[in-house]
Amino acid sequence: MQEEIIKTLLELTFRGNDDVKIEAISALGDYEATLEQQDAVSRLIELCKDPNREVAVSSIKSLSKLSSYFIKK
Repeated sequence: MQEEIIKTLLELTFRGNDDVKIEAISALGDYEATLEQQDAVSRLIELCKDPNREVAVSSIKSLSKLSSYFIKK
């Protein structure tokens, strides 16, 4: 189930609607299991370079949230 959720969120980050992308990015940042999903982390890094400032900022915030999980472990 966990993998299916992450897969769905990742798919949503490829949508043309930036509002949908931003919410999916935020959800990935809140999802601790993402640390075990290299595809999700790679996608967030890629989205940091998105031309839409809000998408890029949301990606940076999500990566920042995920980094706190690395520190805890």
